[in-house]
Amino acid sequence: METTTVARVIVAAGDPHATDQATQKLLKELHELREVIAVEQATVAGTTEGARSAEAIAVGTMLLTLAATPEVIGGVLTYLSGWLRRPGNRGSIRFRVGDREIELSDATPAERQKIIEAFVRELRRR
Repeated sequence: METTTVARVIVAAGDPHATDQATQKLLKELHELREVIAVEQATVAGTTEGARSAEAIAVGTMLLTLAATPEVIGGVLTYLSGWLRRPGNRGSIRFRVGDREIELSDATPAERQKIIEAFVRELRRR
């Protein structure tokens, strides 16, 4: 049985409305990736007036369950990098797995690929 891990993906696309729209768009696409076992929008505990506690949507934040292999994680990161290059998608994506984090932002596609490769090499060392 393959070990799984949960990665936190944070999308930042300027203002909260644009970030939410980008997150919803990416969330739908990630559901279709075979490398992703599950994906859901993250929630945060909060309080509302008249209630003891409630959960609120964490705008821009998703949780991905995927196989805990550097190859799978690298494939998902490459997908996210490509997603940022598409017309209409802007901003940055932070991807955190365990105590490791990578940010994909306004770097060139070649620079992003080098960053992803270095991240995956680091994961292999662990």
